Amino acid sequence: MMMMRRDNDPRGEEWTVCTRCETFRPPRAHHCRICRRCIRKMDHHCPWVNNCVGEYNQKFFLQFLFYVALTSGFSLGSVMLSWAYHNENGSTGAKGPNGPNVHHAKVLHTIVLSIESLLFGMFVIAVSCDQLQAIWHDETAVEAVQRRGLRSTRRKKSSWAALTQVCGHGGLLTWLLPCSSGPRISEVSPGDIHTHFTV
Repeated sequence: MMMMRRDNDPRGEEWTVCTRCETFRPPRAHHCRICRRCIRKMDHHCPWVNNCVGEYNQKFFLQFLFYVALTSGFSLGSVMLSWAYHNENGSTGAKGPNGPNVHHAKVLHTIVLSIESLLFGMFVIAVSCDQLQAIWHDETAVEAVQRRGLRSTRRKKSSWAALTQVCGHGGLLTWLLPCSSGPRISEVSPGDIHTHFTV
């Protein structure tokens, strides 16, 4: 792997040439064997979205997780409210010739939907917590695996700086809305402009 120092990179970080896709690879970029390209600050390849989660889409991945968790909670709440309403009003379907079958189907439907919503919501919340922890500590999942218990020698950003770099400089409302809030001009170095040259 060829290492080089970019003169126009004010941070003085070393760029490499990827041996797989033969492009200049900026610091903290990793090659994804599924996407077949280098991804800046690659965290992982997500099969849900069929894409890598990295520097340019981590905010949108967090929003995706937030909205899926919100939808799971809404689904669970709707099922519980529906069940409570029908039980309170006596409309559980227990009357008539097919009454017991309809009642058992409603009970089974309620149980299955409740378990599905609960498990899906818990899984998404766990992934969200993992993503937020990675952002807070300014370390991707790939970097954590490569480090394996060793102390990182890379200078990390403060937790708040790392969070605002991913989510943008707007308030919480802009963090939750699917709108792009790119880096400030002062955060873009000349080396960030063209990163995929073929060697």
